[in-house]
Amino acid sequence: MELLAKLLGGVERVKIMRYFLHHDDSIFSVHTISEKTKSKSPLVRKELTALASFGFLEKKRAKMVVERKSGKKITSKVEEVNGYKVSSSFPHNQALKELLFDFQSLDKRELAARFKTVGRIKLFLVAGVFIGDEKSRVDILLVGESVNKVKADKAFDLLSAEIGREVIYAVMDVEEYEYRYKMYDKFVRDISEMEHEVVIDKVREKK
Repeated sequence: MELLAKLLGGVERVKIMRYFLHHDDSIFSVHTISEKTKSKSPLVRKELTALASFGFLEKKRAKMVVERKSGKKITSKVEEVNGYKVSSSFPHNQALKELLFDFQSLDKRELAARFKTVGRIKLFLVAGVFIGDEKSRVDILLVGESVNKVKADKAFDLLSAEIGREVIYAVMDVEEYEYRYKMYDKFVRDISEMEHEVVIDKVREKK
């Protein structure tokens, strides 16, 4: 991510470009992009303007659900607002996808390290988007002790914002994982038997 950010002009720009390229037929408002990429609206607006000036994005008017907040009350209604979408005539869209979607080259140990604050990780498997296998049941399986699932969900939410699409994941404690594995639970067995990469495995080491 650090190298891509330097090449393309910053972390926020990389996140925004990934999100648009993952949804290249859709129109999004500043608010939606800010929410999906976990970026501040003024910065998003600046990046969208820049990306449009390069020809990567084009401005579109579209009907969208707009939320209005008044005190604690939030109301939603459909309004026609300015949005952005990927320009189909931009000549480098495919090349950008190949560059920005190369998640297989990510340092998997570094990826696992992002979750060290959620609990004691005993098993960390990557599959799906991180190994280039779209058939996988999950992208990440995390098994641990004293896992704080709220923190885990937040960490996965931030990871999703970074890669531009929802990361499919499963979080279990060791007892649940071992029970489901021994009972030939289809979900757990599918993950274990389909293509994946083991990053941390302290479950089998202790046996």
